[in-house]
Amino acid sequence: MTKKTLKLMEALRRQWPYPNYGFIAEFRAGTGFSADSRADAIAMDLWPSKGLELIGFEVKTSRADWLRELKQPEKCDPIKQFCDRWYLITDDSEIVNTWKNELPDDWGYMHLESHTKNTENPTFKVYKEAPKLEPKPVDRLFLASLIRLASNPFDEVVINNRKYKAFS
Repeated sequence: MTKKTLKLMEALRRQWPYPNYGFIAEFRAGTGFSADSRADAIAMDLWPSKGLELIGFEVKTSRADWLRELKQPEKCDPIKQFCDRWYLITDDSEIVNTWKNELPDDWGYMHLESHTKNTENPTFKVYKEAPKLEPKPVDRLFLASLIRLASNPFDEVVINNRKYKAFS
């Protein structure tokens, strides 16, 4: 993971903070050989009164990477099928040509405001709000991946090391 990607991930974590949200970076659709699909991050609203929405994020830090993604936008479907919303996240508004309608219809788009990239309170500019999807119920492979990550006793150390490396 590049330093730019780590900064974006930390900004996302700060935008969707605990205890209102659960946030997981580098989430896989399942465990074992079934884990071929992944999301750069997912966040879930943890309050029933707010809808318990599950939001998926695809993070891109270069135009070339985005253009590769556009050739196979369905590769996120194994995770997106369980999400209420799906967003593309960038650190530069030049990565996506919004005037060319490059975004798939069912994706939203936000980019990190340049003046907040290194602050404690990042600001994302929403170019396109993610439409409400019709998610399927979570399956056991998805749940197994979630529980594996939640049960990892080393997760906090990994997160803190990445956070330190991203902002040092």
